[in-house]
Amino acid sequence: MDTNDLNEWITWFSNVIRKLNEDERGELITQIKEGEEKEMCSSFERLLNKEKADGRAEGWKDGRAEGKAEAVIELLEDLGELSDSLRNCIMEQMDLELQKKWLKAAAKAKSIEEFEQAVGLAQV
Repeated sequence: MDTNDLNEWITWFSNVIRKLNEDERGELITQIKEGEEKEMCSSFERLLNKEKADGRAEGWKDGRAEGKAEAVIELLEDLGELSDSLRNCIMEQMDLELQKKWLKAAAKAKSIEEFEQAVGLAQV
């Protein structure tokens, strides 16, 4: 699994964990901490089945998009303060391929303005 896929999986998994009730979350965290791979995999399989049963495939995509948007914002915040309009524009973008380009541009940018120009948002 490459780094981008791993990051997307981690983001999705984090979003799934947030949706669990307290008991489910505690059980999974305990299994992870104690290294109980078989039980953890079984719990993870139940999570996947629950996601499918609840029709959350779209939620997974949205979670990935939200995670990428947050990563872009975090990188840009290291460069300075983002305008509300730029922050909103980034958070509202649901196109994963475009967000991937934005993430790369944010990682390379030396300023917020450079990022805006690189991705065509200079007027935001």
